[in-house]
Amino acid sequence: MNNTDTVVQNKIRTTLYLTIENKQGLDRIPRGQKTALMNRAIANALKELEQKENNKKFLDMVSQIEPVKADLSAEDMLKLLREGKGEQLAPHNEGRDA
Repeated sequence: MNNTDTVVQNKIRTTLYLTIENKQGLDRIPRGQKTALMNRAIANALKELEQKENNKKFLDMVSQIEPVKADLSAEDMLKLLREGKGEQLAPHNEGRDA
């Protein structure tokens, strides 16, 4: 039962179409190292794509945050937090879910 999609040692055989330049570059790499190189390159590319998708999701989420009205300026709030008086900020957030 051998076919091109047979799983062998957690690897799947598949067909890739390369540009001439990439094929020529791969031909310079010793046999047995090509697969490892290609797997690393694909993993890095997939990781980069995932990071870009996560960045986009994050920016979309941030853009949906609505501003809230605060009784104190940011400077005053920061001063209270630095002085360890963060509990004094709680009354300004009444009616909001924690």
